[in-house]
Amino acid sequence: MTELTPELEAIKAKQKATWGAGDYGVVAKNLEASALEFLARIPIEPGTRVLDVACGTGQMAFPAAAAGARVTGIDIAPGLIEQARARAESEGAKIRFDEGDAEALPYEDGSFDLVISLIGAMFAPRPELVASELMRVCRPGGRIVMGNWTPEGFIGSFFKAVGKHLPPPSGIRSPLEWGNEAIVRERLSDGTTDLRLTKRDYAFRYPFPPCDVV
Repeated sequence: MTELTPELEAIKAKQKATWGAGDYGVVAKNLEASALEFLARIPIEPGTRVLDVACGTGQMAFPAAAAGARVTGIDIAPGLIEQARARAESEGAKIRFDEGDAEALPYEDGSFDLVISLIGAMFAPRPELVASELMRVCRPGGRIVMGNWTPEGFIGSFFKAVGKHLPPPSGIRSPLEWGNEAIVRERLSDGTTDLRLTKRDYAFRYPFPPCDVV
């Protein structure tokens, strides 16, 4: 594993602070429809061992558990994990939530049948490590399914506009590369046998102004 430099440590600390700012739990509740659509495309049998990487407050973990899966969620932001655990306790959901890094997953090789991430693991600053870790913890014959923003869509345009005024740290790859099929194939080529990419449009609809959650 490559060394975690002071620059990378600062980036990760900023990510924790960013995801912990505001009330992401409220935003996440309004993302559950897209999470359900995402999961509907993935057959999940009862007893399937599922890892939700960069799980946030659990918008995918909870419906996966409701389908009978044995779910573990992991996220770098402690505040989001606290919210997820509180929800699990209040709803009586048997889901394990761990604080941890997508670049160094604290699980044994082949621990999961299905590894998922929806607009989450793509933000880790070292994508090659993320790809390696996703493949490592997924059992042989298992599945890795990600939902990522693409460079061509609205988010891609937004990133470009923001980048003109707040350029990303030097040497850090764009998270949007996870929406580039050629790059994803290169990252996962050593550990996958059947790689497919499907593009979908997503409509942003929130019943509250941004100031309510920021």
